[in-house]
Amino acid sequence: MGSGLYQVDFTKADRPRTWKYSARYYIDIVKQNGFPAGEDELPLYGHFRDDMMWSTATASYQIEGAWRADGKGLSIWDTFAHTPLRVSNDDTGDVACDSYHKPDEDVRMLQNLGVGFYRFSISWSRVLPDGTTAHVNEPAYLLDGVDIRGYTAWSLMDNLEWATGFAEQFGLYFVNRSDPKLTRTPKVSVQTFSTIIRCNGFPDPKSGHECLKPQPEGTSPASVHF
Repeated sequence: MGSGLYQVDFTKADRPRTWKYSARYYIDIVKQNGFPAGEDELPLYGHFRDDMMWSTATASYQIEGAWRADGKGLSIWDTFAHTPLRVSNDDTGDVACDSYHKPDEDVRMLQNLGVGFYRFSISWSRVLPDGTTAHVNEPAYLLDGVDIRGYTAWSLMDNLEWATGFAEQFGLYFVNRSDPKLTRTPKVSVQTFSTIIRCNGFPDPKSGHECLKPQPEGTSPASVHF
């Protein structure tokens, strides 16, 4: 709330944006492609390369809003924020900056900043409402005929906004929370993930690649107990 480039008025339904001083300062940096030399601190200033790529970024829960729109499922943040006393003032991201409904305005803001790139994320509980691939929610990835599926990637491990229950259903280890030691029991997925890391990718199973061979007893992550 204390940083960022725009002040969003969360008390108004249309979530109006107001420039912060930081936005104007950032625009100057982009226009000048760096920090022009200052007389007082000359050694600290200079220019970036001519091919410098300027960008900005957001995270889905911070800006999307529309927490139940168009078939979206619950994310871990939705569940957390809706649990009493977890967040100051019981604030939630139900509406947030309402960027789900205001993409054109956000694009204009990016154009005004002068950046050439924008890194954003999409709530995966919006794409996969039940946390599985059994149902892919089309409104989450198809907008005005532009299919974004070819431009996005999901970390295998974590993108900080899993669907509610995802970690319990999937993940790498079962955690016994009734045991004070919180013992872990490996799932089949831990062996799969360790193979991906060991192979540094996904080699063809028919290739017989060395990394696909069973590991010696005691060295596999699935044989390690905590």
